[in-house]
Amino acid sequence: MTELKNRESQSFRNSRSDGPSRRELLGWLALGSGAAVLLKDLSALGQGPASTVKKGRIDVHYHIGGNNGLGGGGDANAPPTRTSQWTPQRAIEDMDRAGTAAGIISASAAGAGTGTIPERNRQARQFNDTAARLCTDHPERFGLWARLPLTDIDASLKEIEYAHDVLKADGIGLVTSYEDMWLGDPKIRPVWEELNRRKAVVYVHPNDAACCGGANVLSYQKQHPPVSGSWFEFPMNTARTIFSLMLGGVIRQMPDIRFIFSHSGGVAPLLVSRIEGFVDWDSVGPEKLHAMFPDGLENEFAKLYFEVAQGFSQVNMDALTKLVPQSHILYGSDYPVFALDHTEIGLQKLKLPAGFRRGIERDNAVALLPRWKA
Repeated sequence: MTELKNRESQSFRNSRSDGPSRRELLGWLALGSGAAVLLKDLSALGQGPASTVKKGRIDVHYHIGGNNGLGGGGDANAPPTRTSQWTPQRAIEDMDRAGTAAGIISASAAGAGTGTIPERNRQARQFNDTAARLCTDHPERFGLWARLPLTDIDASLKEIEYAHDVLKADGIGLVTSYEDMWLGDPKIRPVWEELNRRKAVVYVHPNDAACCGGANVLSYQKQHPPVSGSWFEFPMNTARTIFSLMLGGVIRQMPDIRFIFSHSGGVAPLLVSRIEGFVDWDSVGPEKLHAMFPDGLENEFAKLYFEVAQGFSQVNMDALTKLVPQSHILYGSDYPVFALDHTEIGLQKLKLPAGFRRGIERDNAVALLPRWKA
């Protein structure tokens, strides 16, 4: 068994000319028809135009699709969409047309998994192995934010080791909450300690929280389809988990973790001054506020990184740049939920200075993840 595991791990580290093993093939087919299409298309793809690969934008908010859950789920009986019809070949063609050099794959809002703890552990490993194969076959076009099953801390620590040491992932991809845990929950502390030791990059995508999803879905969502959690709850949940990390001391005490948050931080940038205003509230005052944010709320917030998918209006950009360095703002598309050039079109309307624009599209990601340097 140990020898077999070693052979499987080696297959992700090295490109092979003889194709997948029978065991690998069966594992991929177990993911469903989406994985079968992925496996079929991999060998036919080129690396794309050299100019795109060397100079194109780096997309840190990138998902893979397919009806059977490679990107986080899907209904096989639903009408075709850009997500359900996703294949590696179409993805790379879209990247070439849009001038995108690389997409760093994450598991989207489904990253917490479903079912029992063993099932969630299996889902995380399955996703990571599937995405890693795509990265191995096309190392210049795809990267990986490896998924963790945070409801199982021991399994998460093992997955961190596997993701970094075997799969050579770019970093870790999390969602804003896991059952009743926000990311600042004390139970997650051992994970943060290990990621801090590794000086890891952690990308955080919002998901529906236990309070407002499933049977507890908010009434306005029921009354006004297609309104969903992604309209209002996702931006709020991003803010909730950012402030839970601050209040839990994670941002301050784990300085070597570089956090990237989705959608320009959701509503979080708009809440910083409001929270600082509680210094004048009788039940809070300066001493209690300082105890919660010893380094200063704005100083802690300025350590974070943000990608701009769905957050590229002038209002969003102004709020963000008043709080964080321009070098902490990255490019994200939220593809294939949105078209790959959706963010690009939004940024064009802002008429940003050339240096700032180049930083968002590529240079800031390269500084954070040097392996993407041309």
